[in-house]
Amino acid sequence: MRNKNILIVSPTKVGLTETFIKAHLENLHGKVFYLYGYDLNYKTKEDIPLNELLRCKKTFKDKFLNLLPHYFWFKIHKNIQKALSNENLIKRYILENHIDVVLAEYGTAGSFITPICKSLNIPLIVHFHGFDASKYKTLETFREGYRLMFDYAHKIIVVSEAMKLALKNEGCPQEKLVLNTYGPNPEYLKVAPNYSSNTIVAVGRQTYKKAPYISILAFKKVLESHPNLNLVMIGDGELYEVSKHLVESLGLENKVNLPGGLERQKIIGYLKDSFLFIQHSLVARDGDSEGTPVGIIEAMVAGLPIVSTLHAGIPDVVLDGETGFLVKEGEIEEMAKKMELVINDRELAERMGRKGKERIKSNFTLEKHIQVIDEIIAAIK
Repeated sequence: MRNKNILIVSPTKVGLTETFIKAHLENLHGKVFYLYGYDLNYKTKEDIPLNELLRCKKTFKDKFLNLLPHYFWFKIHKNIQKALSNENLIKRYILENHIDVVLAEYGTAGSFITPICKSLNIPLIVHFHGFDASKYKTLETFREGYRLMFDYAHKIIVVSEAMKLALKNEGCPQEKLVLNTYGPNPEYLKVAPNYSSNTIVAVGRQTYKKAPYISILAFKKVLESHPNLNLVMIGDGELYEVSKHLVESLGLENKVNLPGGLERQKIIGYLKDSFLFIQHSLVARDGDSEGTPVGIIEAMVAGLPIVSTLHAGIPDVVLDGETGFLVKEGEIEEMAKKMELVINDRELAERMGRKGKERIKSNFTLEKHIQVIDEIIAAIK
């Protein structure tokens, strides 16, 4: 049986933090095509708009049309414009590339492309990741589209038990839901942390659901008894400037490093120099929540103990008291106390780190994550 042609669609071009989509593009079994764009206004991975990629070149026929009386020209031109609508361009792209299955990254992308897949009888798999299953406005805006999508889609992939329950409550049939937590890039397996270092690290976008300001405030409390420590917070986003101003206002410029978004190798370099990973994820005021943070999974497989929160899919991977510590959302004092337990006992840090590494290697590898999607696609007739 030939390998299937897979079309991956996503709302925006894959960024530094969307390592899971990049892993799908690079590792799925089959020939993978990729389009991105909000609604159905797609571009290729080379940033070429779909209407430019597929539009016809001017021919003698086009010149002839310009000689026709206006009435006839208008009718023919109108039909041409209809053929160049986003929907028809995507249908044409799917048919010309003999696409066998569409994988929509994020529920929103799945909602937009469902009618097209249905009209062509192309199987659809939708992979939810976080905000698309939790943000109040998103759920309200896409509620009807989601229901149509749940009805048509072959499978709906989720990354945590909490997300699975949320989508079931939104009307997704239980039998279509597939739990498939992310896996880390294998390069993180090679990391050996420095458990005797003075560096704490955080990796993730500076967004409300990751609450970087709480991590900074907890770190400030820890500094009162451990002034030799440093914090590196890798990532950019809408709260980057807020975090920067908070660090400056607290006089922590020499203690907190905000390098912005970084490529994988530079992130690995920081993980190697650290002994603890922190992230204070919470439900944002608009409902936005994590799926299961890839940054935490990568830090665990790198051998770092975790201090984080009882939020979304985090308890699915971090075993409280065994591979790290989890606190209630918004608990600055408690987060600082748990950080100090690790800071004061570096043997504990190493034990937790090693146990976390083994847990990810045994249960949450990239190979397993990709295999689940490959098996779903292979089962489609």
